[in-house]
Amino acid sequence: MKKYIIFFLLLLNCIVHGQNKMGYTWIVGMNASYAKFDGTNGIPQTGQLFSASHPNSPFLYSNGCSNICDSLNGDLIFSCNGMILYNQAGDIIEGGDTLVPIKEYTHDFPFSSYTQSSLVLPKGTNGEYYVFIPSVSDSLYDIYWTNPNGTKAPFDLLRYNVVDMKLNGGSGKVVEKNKVLLQNIELPKVMMQACKHSNGRDWWLLKHGSVQNTIYRFLVTKDSIYGPFIQTFAQPIWDYVDLFGQNTFSKDGKKYAAVMGNNSKLFMADFDRCTGELSNPKVFNMPIDSTTVPFWDNLGVLDSTGTGVCFSTNSNYIYIAKMFNIYQFEYGQSDSSLAWYRVKHGFDTSQAAFEDYGQLYRAPNNRIYIGKYGGSLTQFSTINNPDNKGVACGFCRKCFRIDTAQGGLTSPPNMPDYDLGADMGSICWPLGNVDVQKEKVVAIYPNPASSFLIIESESLNKQVNELSVFNLLGEEIWSRKFKTTNSRYQIDVSHFKKGIYLLKVNEYVRKLVIE
Repeated sequence: MKKYIIFFLLLLNCIVHGQNKMGYTWIVGMNASYAKFDGTNGIPQTGQLFSASHPNSPFLYSNGCSNICDSLNGDLIFSCNGMILYNQAGDIIEGGDTLVPIKEYTHDFPFSSYTQSSLVLPKGTNGEYYVFIPSVSDSLYDIYWTNPNGTKAPFDLLRYNVVDMKLNGGSGKVVEKNKVLLQNIELPKVMMQACKHSNGRDWWLLKHGSVQNTIYRFLVTKDSIYGPFIQTFAQPIWDYVDLFGQNTFSKDGKKYAAVMGNNSKLFMADFDRCTGELSNPKVFNMPIDSTTVPFWDNLGVLDSTGTGVCFSTNSNYIYIAKMFNIYQFEYGQSDSSLAWYRVKHGFDTSQAAFEDYGQLYRAPNNRIYIGKYGGSLTQFSTINNPDNKGVACGFCRKCFRIDTAQGGLTSPPNMPDYDLGADMGSICWPLGNVDVQKEKVVAIYPNPASSFLIIESESLNKQVNELSVFNLLGEEIWSRKFKTTNSRYQIDVSHFKKGIYLLKVNEYVRKLVIE
């Protein structure tokens, strides 16, 4: 049975993988300029989604932008600027306004400029989507954000919305709004990203905490969101310069990296797509160079603010952006003098026009696009061959252009790798250990259950019976062994929290829903 399940999953992965175009169109401009990566030569189509005469113009997308596309043709479905949701026609989705508390909304209106301050994940395949947005409560805003002598202005909320794009004739509607995942916890404004679960269907959402290197992760499924599951690492200690920074995953989803603020540290760890856990953490000291701005250099100010991080497609290199420098890091090279290569030192245009290097994103054409914090110019610089070492990586000055963009370009949107498939080399429990039988060897009812559960099977009297309940992480949360054998058992499930579980009866496994 097991080999047939694995064969089926491999076949399914081959059919589906490579066809998912949810990340093919990028909103990259202040007024909805776009790039669509659907050509064979790697050069994206570009244009303006909405005209300057549109009633909602200017849309004002900045670093907090995210969007999602149709999985088959890559056309835009809807977008988020960190505060407001717009459908593909440029209209505000019903219920898609004021997605942050009112004081932050008023403070930052009409867009979020904080890196990775929104993220969209599909909620199954039925036209529903999760939209995740970190923000600051009105009460914390009054404590920190209005203090002229304050040293920090953190977030303290992580909330999500559910958007149903089938409603209103395809114009969409927010059907669940501002649902709380985290609250009363200091969070940086930056560093929120997701990676596909090993099953190729669900997602792991990771959000960093402030100062301490604490990472909150959530298992996001079409039915529910589980967590937070929390890991804290001793290093690095992030500072409160949280306007800049980024976290990211490698192309295969098995490595993780993050940079933030003024501490010039790169955090890196292995990532388990089954459990969502980070392991083998490492902290690297990033080079600190001059800014090439005469005023700052004469004062001895060095470029120490990490703004972006991205893996090469082959995962051999990590690219790091600071405000005035771009680096390539070969993390497998033990000699640090050989591991670091400075891709670009200083401006990619004139000093007067330079808008600082920002977050880095790997596009479907496998090039890396270098965002920026200003929005008046209509070009990005790129790294065209990121799998190559040193100068061969191909830094290309202002090579991505939308010269007709209204309002200029700001940054690529915050997107996970929607096209990442199932990890067939690391099949999660229970498929890695037992056969999930479809025959009626074991019957369980009622399912969903709320108070009791009955288990029946003629085969149970053939051996000592053992019942176990596991959560979706594969962690055993309840078990019972029986000294005598029967064909029918009733167990109390009223003490279980609502959610989806896996019930193991001897060697057989069934999905169990508690409501």
